[in-house]
Amino acid sequence: MPVQFSAPLMDAKHFPPSLIKAEPAFSLEGSSLRRHPLPVNDVSTFSRARYALAAAALHLKHSAQQNTVLLPAYHCPALVEPFIYAGYKIVFYPQLANLSTDIATFSHLLSPQVTHVVVVRYFGFSQNADELIQAAFAANKQVIEDNAHSLVHFWQTCASQPPAISASVSSVAKTLGSADGGVLYLPGYSGSTQVAPDFITELKALRSGNRPVTGSADAGLRYFRAAMQTADCLRASRWLMLRSNYAAISRQRRENYQYLAQQLQHSSAGRVLYPTLTQQDVPYVLPFLLHDIHGFTRLRQQQIQVLRWEELATPATGIASNYQQYLVQLPVHQALSKQQLQNIVKALS
Repeated sequence: MPVQFSAPLMDAKHFPPSLIKAEPAFSLEGSSLRRHPLPVNDVSTFSRARYALAAAALHLKHSAQQNTVLLPAYHCPALVEPFIYAGYKIVFYPQLANLSTDIATFSHLLSPQVTHVVVVRYFGFSQNADELIQAAFAANKQVIEDNAHSLVHFWQTCASQPPAISASVSSVAKTLGSADGGVLYLPGYSGSTQVAPDFITELKALRSGNRPVTGSADAGLRYFRAAMQTADCLRASRWLMLRSNYAAISRQRRENYQYLAQQLQHSSAGRVLYPTLTQQDVPYVLPFLLHDIHGFTRLRQQQIQVLRWEELATPATGIASNYQQYLVQLPVHQALSKQQLQNIVKALS
């Protein structure tokens, strides 16, 4: 049965323009002329992480059998659509309240029919991702690590080259504020078919802060455009990726997160899903569980661009169904000012 997605709960056009953005705007501030020593062997670049994920799905696909992928039930369409495009059968596994997964339930789903597994490190946190990866690897499954929310952890995977991970993907844009950019770690894959953007595309992206896309979404898909599959990232995005100060970015994101988490610990609007950070966490956002479904509308009306994963594969059940409405993503990126952070706190007071 084809995967169907639920309709969005809200339309951004119904809210005033956001003054506090979910992701940083494009800026060369913090980058340097000196290229940082990143582990770029076996790394290919794409216009978006979803196309990196599709490349992994196609490259790792078995030719002589049905390919079935195990995906988390709590997701955005960008995680699912690459596997629809690649012709996989899709099975979903459930999440617990902290977005970890019960290992017994997960292991039970690793049937002989399952060939691939995607493990997500939600919002820059690892939950029990390492445990899931090892369980899937022990069951002889191809494991794809989704680091879309943590470019820093992606580079750690590239450096350590863990045998349990067949491929890893991440988003350059979500961490660095570039106009586009997705990366794929996949030993044995050649990204030689990627087509560099022309200079008109580069200029339009720099002016608007977002890369223009080619073509319309494929039939049965909402956001995936096959015409973009071979599109390489912008030169400006690659510049940021290779020359950004990741230590400074990580430090600022952690400081912003810790400030919000402390200020919101007694909020009547809801609760912080992860009140503390481990030494390894580099947060993409602060996940905040609302008590009142109307809290999302109030935040957007105050011109704060909070995100929410509303378009889940149907039927959404359990934690995924609840978080579809109540779990919002508060900005903590490195470009936020202290005043903007205080405005977020005030909006949730």
